[in-house]
Amino acid sequence: MGFEALQGVIQSITSFNVSGVSGWLAVIGFSIIVIVAIGYGIYGAIKLAKWMSMLRVKEFSLLLLAIGAALMGIAVALP
Repeated sequence: MGFEALQGVIQSITSFNVSGVSGWLAVIGFSIIVIVAIGYGIYGAIKLAKWMSMLRVKEFSLLLLAIGAALMGIAVALP
């Protein structure tokens, strides 16, 4: 089911039809935003990994319990 939702996005990216200066400026601006977001995501993942490596066993177990409960809640909420 999820792949059908991604199919439209992938097709829009691969069919890259941009005309005019304003279209190219929008593409460049969007690319810059995506690059910055990816950079912050990588930085956050590194900080999260460092934080998780310093957790005690009990804290890590509680973190996994919270993640599991959140995922189950999301699964129940989705149709």
